[in-house]
Amino acid sequence: NIGPALMSRFVLFFVVVDECSPLKDINIAKHIVGIHQKKEEAMTPTFTSQQIQRYIRYARRIQPLIPKESADLFQSYYLQLRQADSVGASKMAYRITVRQLESMIRLAEALARLHCDSFVKPKYVEEAARLLKTSIINVESEDVYLSDNEITVDDDEPQNSSI
Repeated sequence: NIGPALMSRFVLFFVVVDECSPLKDINIAKHIVGIHQKKEEAMTPTFTSQQIQRYIRYARRIQPLIPKESADLFQSYYLQLRQADSVGASKMAYRITVRQLESMIRLAEALARLHCDSFVKPKYVEEAARLLKTSIINVESEDVYLSDNEITVDDDEPQNSSI
């Protein structure tokens, strides 16, 4: 029961749904059993923890710039999200705000850092937009408006309140 105002503060919000699928379940079971059979091989890391720490320290110092092409893509994706939110939105839809644009920018900048790039490339903007789109969910509660003596739910039927 997280309200839309609080949800909008998260960069991405994913709902994990565990649906039964015999094929997927068999593949997952084989993978997990395989890991346990070959613990030593599975636990041999490709990089040492020192190498990973050095990489992270280096990547954090990168301040990627946003070229015009990427800036235009940010604007385009944001407008698409806003338009889809206003056109096909029911009163239960997750509201697209400027926070989602800021999230998209932070994600694309993080992808540039991950790849040690000094510029936010269009492919990072596209991936950030894809991640944001897949994380958008419907809010399963109606908005509640508080007044002095009554609570009004979106269906505009006043309800008595002891607030």
